[in-house]
Amino acid sequence: MKVARTVCNGSFEGLGAAGGQFNDWIETQGHRPAEDWWECYLAGPESSPDRKNWRAQFNRPLLA
Repeated sequence: MKVARTVCNGSFEGLGAAGGQFNDWIETQGHRPAEDWWECYLAGPESSPDRKNWRAQFNRPLLA
């Protein structure tokens, strides 16, 4: 399976907009995204009080 993946840096408040941009990028590259996707929180408040250091990863399977 092919999966599109990106990492977002900074405050988690912007993840909604980042997810929309990620989905737009997938489609502009000519891919068809599957319905499901998942997020992984790589670094957050538990690892750093500085929001600049927070990271979330988006993963979206691509249909053939």
